[in-house]
Amino acid sequence: MNDYRISFTATSSRPLDPAAADLLSAALGGMPGANGVEESTQDRRRRRIAAVFWIQVRLGMADAARDGSRLAKEALKVAGMGDAQLVELAVSMGGRTTGGSGGA
Repeated sequence: MNDYRISFTATSSRPLDPAAADLLSAALGGMPGANGVEESTQDRRRRRIAAVFWIQVRLGMADAARDGSRLAKEALKVAGMGDAQLVELAVSMGGRTTGGSGGA
């Protein structure tokens, strides 16, 4: 199994909750398949939310991109931002520099 760092940004058509970043971090932390949350941030003015989390994938980067985007979209739904659309997704392979939280 290889560790992959998934970073994404999404935009919402609705105003973001003041605690949107915390809600997204909690959703990712409890998501089966997510293996740690590094960070989540929000820009309420631009209605943007972003997060970085880790997953483990057996095969390769294409599988990490597929699984990472599914987890990102599902976490947005769980966090109450189901209308948000992914506008950026980055996948990188490598070791972690700091310990994340949450995950299954």
